[in-house]
Amino acid sequence: MPPEATAAPDSRVVLVTGATSGIGLETAKRFAAAGAKVIGSGRDQGRLGDLAREVDLALTLDVTDDTSVAIARALILDRYGRLDVLVNNAGIGLFRPWEETDIGAIEKVMAVNFYGAVRVARAFLPALITAGGVLVQVASVAGRRGYKKHTAYCASKHALIGWSESLRYDLAETAASVVVVCPPAIRTPFFENAGYMTFEADHPGMKTMPPSEVADAIYQASLDRPDTRILSTRARVLDALNSVSPALLRRVQTYK
Repeated sequence: MPPEATAAPDSRVVLVTGATSGIGLETAKRFAAAGAKVIGSGRDQGRLGDLAREVDLALTLDVTDDTSVAIARALILDRYGRLDVLVNNAGIGLFRPWEETDIGAIEKVMAVNFYGAVRVARAFLPALITAGGVLVQVASVAGRRGYKKHTAYCASKHALIGWSESLRYDLAETAASVVVVCPPAIRTPFFENAGYMTFEADHPGMKTMPPSEVADAIYQASLDRPDTRILSTRARVLDALNSVSPALLRRVQTYK
């Protein structure tokens, strides 16, 4: 029998932001396992040391800081000469009732989840356009509809999706693509780290998605380049229901 065919190694240069834990870490590992040259970035110096064992380059990057982003851009393009994939994953959560969510808190979430993603995308878009590459925006199902205690988080993800959809039109005459990936709740300490200690109690029976499954979906989306990929059947059903009748969804939604 002939030897089993194996896929050619992925030769792309890939930057993953927020790569020191959760979805970002699993995504960086997934691309690296395929053979890509992966730059994983984050702010936690201790975790960056661990990340360095998984990727080609572990890089300090604060998406809220212009200088940090400019330094990262110069270093990456000087070292690799191109960028084929940018996975904009860095993000934070805030889950409080509206009256406990002041303007300063909303600005903090927007600074990372929206302005941070836009800042990094703008820095690398010229390289992505030259390479005919793909910008993968890790949004959320919370960027497509509202949730209780999510005013700041939903606002940031709605903004990211709107910016990305408009950017897609601006890039229509180039070979670059914009992909929006919308995961549901993920099996990571994300909610606990955001101070939402009652998430499981508020969502009885919810099945969370493992971050490795999200990473697989992000990797495949970087190849298929769909406009939007909503992960999980349940999330797609609820998204469709929200499009047809948001009022009905609010009535049948059982989560607190």
